[in-house]
Amino acid sequence: MSSLLAVGARALTMVIALICGILTTRMIIADAGVDSFALYTLLTTIPSLLTFTDLGSGAVLVNAVAISDNVRSDEKLRYQLTSVGRVLLAFAASAMAINTVLVATGTWELILGDVGERPGASLAAFYCVTIFCLSIPMGVWVRIMLGQRRNHVVILLQGLISPLTLLGVWSMLNLGAERLHVYLGIASFAASLVVSALGVLITARSTSPLIPAAARMVLRPRRFPGVTVMDVGWPMLAQMVTYPIAVGSQRYIIAQLGGPSDVAEYGVAGQVFFALNGLVMAGGLALWPHFARRRHEGALNRGPFLLSALFAVAIAVATVMVWLVGPWLFDFITQGALVVEPATIFAFGLMIMMTAAVYPLGMFIMDKPGIRFQVIPTLSMAVIGVGLALVLTPVLGIVGPLLGVSFALVVCQLIPFSIYIVKHRSRLTSGAQTAVGSAE
Repeated sequence: MSSLLAVGARALTMVIALICGILTTRMIIADAGVDSFALYTLLTTIPSLLTFTDLGSGAVLVNAVAISDNVRSDEKLRYQLTSVGRVLLAFAASAMAINTVLVATGTWELILGDVGERPGASLAAFYCVTIFCLSIPMGVWVRIMLGQRRNHVVILLQGLISPLTLLGVWSMLNLGAERLHVYLGIASFAASLVVSALGVLITARSTSPLIPAAARMVLRPRRFPGVTVMDVGWPMLAQMVTYPIAVGSQRYIIAQLGGPSDVAEYGVAGQVFFALNGLVMAGGLALWPHFARRRHEGALNRGPFLLSALFAVAIAVATVMVWLVGPWLFDFITQGALVVEPATIFAFGLMIMMTAAVYPLGMFIMDKPGIRFQVIPTLSMAVIGVGLALVLTPVLGIVGPLLGVSFALVVCQLIPFSIYIVKHRSRLTSGAQTAVGSAE
């Protein structure tokens, strides 16, 4: 039921995000130009490169909440939340320090490629990351909600980001001077910060006094020492790093080896396909606490292969639909300023389809041994995906990195995960293995 609610919520917010994204893109391209949109899409990709803000320790929270009898009074959970909060604060401080060095040394200009040469581009990146760092410690609300099997609430709240971003971009374009065009990406980060604040408030109220109690403990490590969370965190971190590195880096590889128009084309197509990817993630992530709870109860007796096939087929059908309406859709989005080639559409579709096939398999093996097993396959996927992107982009253009990651997903994750599930089926379905974060 939680998975269906999550998919339904994602379907609703996906439509809203697509509409708002299309309108945002049209406004930026029409009023600020293709180069401004290229910079905007590079800046708004930064959070997808840094999805590992808790260094993987949040996996403990998800599973601890999923098996907790009462999250309000669970003392062990409160200490786990405190430890994860300290990890988030440390990451935010480190990211802000690196951000300061990048802007002070002019490195942001190099990272952004040709569009980074625009006056103010480096400062815009600095402001965006600064706002992002402010929102990092608030990220605990997502982990708690996911563990409670309320991922649909997370999705609905995060669905506010696109309308708020549209409002912010419209305000900056219509109420500000031309010099603000370089700072349009800030609207997306500010919207995310607002939603994170709302999420924390709602989660704190529904789990009170869990979050306020942990917040009072975070900055008092001597009186309230932390508990072990990184025994699972480090293996989980390896998984969290891989997909952002392999996929999020594609825009920056294209920026270095292509031009602003290539980045813009990728960004326009990405609006549609990353929305589909969000639908996959919603359904996939909802399976994690579902599998964890049923395994804990000894009631998990069915593998994930049918779900994997259904996820992949759904994306394949969606890709064909995008191809059919593509000429009209992308012409409308860009007002004729850009052409999204059919090859780009099908390459994007293939990558998201392979991602969809992998998700149910990965969520099925999210017990502690399964998380540790996934480290090498997922890291290999990232290395091979980025390596192929660097080799194929000069030859195939935008299609290169998309095909490279698709190949890496099949060879490094889809096949190894399938073999692992078949080999360890008795453990994964018997309920003998406790969930992540519980006693071994």
